[in-house]
Amino acid sequence: MPTPAKKSQGGLPPASKEDARRRITRLTYWSLPFVAVFAVLNLIPNIPWPWRTGMLVAEVVFVVVYGTAAVRLSLWQRNEYWLERGRDPKHPERFPKEH
Repeated sequence: MPTPAKKSQGGLPPASKEDARRRITRLTYWSLPFVAVFAVLNLIPNIPWPWRTGMLVAEVVFVVVYGTAAVRLSLWQRNEYWLERGRDPKHPERFPKEH
């Protein structure tokens, strides 16, 4: 089994751990307040129908935004994985041309 290279084979430097930590922290900072607020609001009994509808719309918007951010993080991680190995992230089955 080959040892991981310190420098990427593809020419681009691999992303640092700080960059990955920054992306995950940003996702966490945006998600935790919304989750806490919606959890508390869902525990309140007998909310009038217009307020309940507004909360549902806000929750759907949050889920779409959070899901998009999570998918973008996952795709970024995949691209970094293949770039570190010197391959094209969109076509990792193709080997780079040997010089």
